[in-house]
Amino acid sequence: MTDPRPPLRLVGSPPTGGHADDAEPDGVERAPHDLHPPYRELAIVDNDEPEADEAPRTALSPRFVIVALIVFQALAASTFLDKYIALTHGDDQYKVAACLGVAASACLYVGALLLALRPGRGRMLFIAAAAGFGLSLPAWGVGYSWSWPIAFGAMLALAGAWFARAEVLPDADSAAQP
Repeated sequence: MTDPRPPLRLVGSPPTGGHADDAEPDGVERAPHDLHPPYRELAIVDNDEPEADEAPRTALSPRFVIVALIVFQALAASTFLDKYIALTHGDDQYKVAACLGVAASACLYVGALLLALRPGRGRMLFIAAAAGFGLSLPAWGVGYSWSWPIAFGAMLALAGAWFARAEVLPDADSAAQP
């Protein structure tokens, strides 16, 4: 009776049908009990340096895109600054919205500064800015043009909170696993 399983061979050993006494494919003789292939020298290739004809490329980090958009939001909000000041002299509803908007703007701009200087910082400031803008937006009036920078600031605060999250680093134990 023949065995239905295919014959097993070690990596680097001669193919099926070869004898243990035969020479290795690369011409290295081994003792019959030595089952490991011979060690070979490895060539180390350094890929860190760009080629001479290749121009160096700089990647545009998403955090700098967020910071640039926050600067754009600050410029857009500054065009309506006289309208915001006029609205604060109105009802109590506008005064509360103005206080929330000022605090949210301060959180947004300080969070953007932290994100630009140190990646992964300022997440709680962005979350506070998103909450402040989100709570003040209905009081300003969603249909008016002066509320657009506030809504844009809320969206940028959420994006900033996403990009300011801490990086998840793999465990040293799991990195060694295949």
